[in-house]
Amino acid sequence: MPVFGQLTLTGELALDWMKNETEMAVAKVEMGPIGAFQNYNVPDWAAEKTGEIALLHEPNQFSNPVLVTQRSILRLLEIWCVEKEAAGAKTSVEKRHGVQIGVLSIEEDAPTLKFWRDPSKGQFAPYQMEEI
Repeated sequence: MPVFGQLTLTGELALDWMKNETEMAVAKVEMGPIGAFQNYNVPDWAAEKTGEIALLHEPNQFSNPVLVTQRSILRLLEIWCVEKEAAGAKTSVEKRHGVQIGVLSIEEDAPTLKFWRDPSKGQFAPYQMEEI
């Protein structure tokens, strides 16, 4: 059970969700299957998805991580993580709850990422991502 962080009524760590026009500093990215994040209150609609999800952490350790389930963002994040790793960012593979996740950590000067989609293109319009 988690000790610190905003807890939900179930005793799990709280998550925020990716929304259109989200802009945040990103100090850590965790990517892996949903089962790796059992300490977090992953909503049922996200838990029903198959494949990988991501959690984006701000430098402020008391902020809730942002849950990413959108495939368009996950593809962009993976490319961004590869670029950051090639530029020297710290990466690791961790085992949690019997599965492996990839972790990218940026220890200083966390970059700000902006995520948006064009709502005029429908509910499932792909997201765009930009480092600002």
